[in-house]
Amino acid sequence: MSNNIPIALIFFLVQVLLIFFVSRLTINNIFYFLRRFTKNEKLIFSLVSLFFLPGTLLHEIAHFFGAMVMMLKVHQVTVFPTWHDDYIKLGSVVYEKKDFLRGVIVGIFPFVFGTGFFWLVAKFKLFPQPNLLLNVLWIYLFFNISSTMFSSKQDLIDIVYILPVLVIVAGFVYIFNIDVVGILNSPKIRDNLLDFTREVNYYLTMSLGINLGLLVIFKSFSLLFNKHGK
Repeated sequence: MSNNIPIALIFFLVQVLLIFFVSRLTINNIFYFLRRFTKNEKLIFSLVSLFFLPGTLLHEIAHFFGAMVMMLKVHQVTVFPTWHDDYIKLGSVVYEKKDFLRGVIVGIFPFVFGTGFFWLVAKFKLFPQPNLLLNVLWIYLFFNISSTMFSSKQDLIDIVYILPVLVIVAGFVYIFNIDVVGILNSPKIRDNLLDFTREVNYYLTMSLGINLGLLVIFKSFSLLFNKHGK
C-alpha cells in the first residue's frame, strides 16, 4: 500500500496544477462566450460572479476562518459581489496583517476548505444520488468550488515569502536528523493519507473533466460563430 502513496500524491498534485490553469481558461472562455451576445461588461461580470457565488462564499468563509484560527482581527467580510468602477469584486476578507507567515496560512485556507469539501462528500457518500437533478447540482458545485479554491493573486505573492521559512525548516530537519520519511510511513498516517488522496482525486478528476468538456464546447461555439462571421 505504501507504494501507492507517491503515485496518489503525484496524481493529486498534477491534477491540482492542471485545474489551476485549465479553470482559468474556462472562466476566460465563459467571458468570451457571453461577449458574443452582449457588450455590457457590467452584466457579463454580474452573471459570471453570480454563477460562481457558491465557490466565492466558501472561499471567503475559508479566509475568515483562517484569520480567526491565526488570531488575526477581521475588519470586514464581503461575500457577495460588488461593482467598483470598471470591475467587479467577487468577495473579500480584510484582516490585520501582523506577519507574512500567518498571512500565507490564511491565504491557503480556501484550498484546504476546497479539498476538505471533496473529502467530506466522499466520506458521507453524498454523490452520486438516485435523483438526476441532485447529481447535476453536485456536479455544478464540484466545478464551482474547484475553480475558486485557489489563492488570489495577492495570496500567491505572499506565498513567495514562505520559501525562506521552508529552507529554515529543511535545515532544522537536517541538523536534528528528524526521520520525516519514517513518520510518514507510520501505518495510520500512511493509510489516512492514501485514503484522503484517493477520495479527493476522484472529484478532482471529475472537475478537470468538466473544465475540459466546457473548453471543448466553448471552442466549438467559437469556431461556429467565426464561421458564420459573428
